[in-house]
Amino acid sequence: MLSNKSCTQPKRKWLLTLIFATLCLGGLAAQAAETFYKWEDENGNTHFGTRPPNGVKSTAIQPKTGHSEPVDYSHMTPEQQNAQSSSAQAEAQKDPERCEAARQNAEVLGRGGRVRESTDDGSFRYLSEEEKAERLQQAQEAINESC
Repeated sequence: MLSNKSCTQPKRKWLLTLIFATLCLGGLAAQAAETFYKWEDENGNTHFGTRPPNGVKSTAIQPKTGHSEPVDYSHMTPEQQNAQSSSAQAEAQKDPERCEAARQNAEVLGRGGRVRESTDDGSFRYLSEEEKAERLQQAQEAINESC
């Protein structure tokens, strides 16, 4: 027979691990949104930190991600700009993962059998014929857009 103590120890370890991981991730998110400071020391070396130093003039910096400078397209002709934007749009619309999922959904919906989906509470419900037809149309639209 197992004692109550041996059964609760793994649960307690798991709970402590979960709490620790949550605190660590929360700290990372807070640090990512922090303001950083830039200053120069007496030797002219530039330093960065999360707290401004005492007695030294510093500048607050908000970190930027991605492309921070605007792109200059003035050297391109309007035809080149249109070609570049249309090819970029066409490439952005191609999504292999979405394509494959839509194809699988269309295959299942086109078989003609009963189709079920999970609900928020974890149980399942069967789709009506109208819902199946609507979902098949949505899958076909996704295939046309993403494949």
